[in-house]
Amino acid sequence: LSVLRDDFRQNPSDVMVAVGEPAVMECQPPRGHPEPTISWKKDGTPLDDKDERITIRGGKLMITYTRKNDAGKYVCVGTNMVGERESEVAELTVLERPSFVKRPSNLAVTVDDSAEFKCEARGDPVPTVRWRKDDGELPKARYEIRDDHTLKIRKVMAGDMGSYTCVAENMVGKAEASATLTVQ
Repeated sequence: LSVLRDDFRQNPSDVMVAVGEPAVMECQPPRGHPEPTISWKKDGTPLDDKDERITIRGGKLMITYTRKNDAGKYVCVGTNMVGERESEVAELTVLERPSFVKRPSNLAVTVDDSAEFKCEARGDPVPTVRWRKDDGELPKARYEIRDDHTLKIRKVMAGDMGSYTCVAENMVGKAEASATLTVQ
């Protein structure tokens, strides 16, 4: 007599990884006779295990090197001659470490001119961006940081010379980019 029960012995759990990290989901199908085989669906479509990054072994789904487009809703499917059962949905979230779209460039300005350093970063979650001066404080009351993260220094003085660093940070990582200000 062939049977396939309804309840999964183990449903897959949600997973959160950063791009490039491995992702593993585990599933144990319902008890059945004959023992059910396991396959996976992503966003409703059967998973292509011809992708060399993907291994399905004994209820385990392994993605060796996650990409942004691996994110989605995964379901484990147990099948035997009686029919098939689908597990609860597990979400794979793929986060991205900060990286720079625009880095600050070195500047040479004359005293009393203003200086502008641009900095644009991306990532998921969207990174916070801050500035620091590598050998001291940002020049009080003479600097502003615009909405697009540009650092502007007004009425430059000789003491403003040095290296300025843009720091982009989110929950998966941090990136820094520096530029030098020379005052003539």
